[in-house]
Amino acid sequence: MKRLHSLVWMMLLALLALLALTSTAASAARGLKFAEEMRGYAYWDGEYRNASVSLKITINDIDKWSVDPNYPATVTGTLFMDRVPAQPISGTLQILAPAPNDDGRLLTYRFTSATLQFNGIKHVRDSAGAEVFDDMTTLHGMFQPKGQTPPSILDLMYQALWTSELHFEWWDPTTVWNFTMSFQTINTPWYEVLEVEAIFVVTVFGALAHTLFPWLC
Repeated sequence: MKRLHSLVWMMLLALLALLALTSTAASAARGLKFAEEMRGYAYWDGEYRNASVSLKITINDIDKWSVDPNYPATVTGTLFMDRVPAQPISGTLQILAPAPNDDGRLLTYRFTSATLQFNGIKHVRDSAGAEVFDDMTTLHGMFQPKGQTPPSILDLMYQALWTSELHFEWWDPTTVWNFTMSFQTINTPWYEVLEVEAIFVVTVFGALAHTLFPWLC
């Protein structure tokens, strides 16, 4: 009988702990984090160089982001560039905010290190169709010494003042696999994980989401 009472108490305590965790997750903003790697070239110190970035992106409140595309995600990671020591970077990413005076939406990357800064955009046009993959994976921008006046979004879009180009290599299976497996929800009960992932996919891919990810939409 004592063993039965002990077992009942253990089960009750476990249930209370689970309820406490669920309540805590429900009271906090639901979020999502993922990793992105891009490779290409950068114009730096008077010459073009091979460059790549390894980024960790965090959307701290995915419900707020889904209704306000200007809500920024946070970015941390590492920059690699020929003849420049690898260095940590941090900044923000606005995911699919409306493009000013143009059709489509922008992914706007801004990050800095101890010595340099980067500002760049991916321009996803409304009429892109299947070409949305190229638009969403090609980043045009400018590396500068830290503290210089950065180019405006309009300069990058219309004046082509970008000098560096980085690509998410969607044609490489390993890159796509690493990107897909990097997704993790934040402050999300297990029974809402698919809902949070679906919010991200539908917001990013729009009508294409139902074709590309039918198990989520």
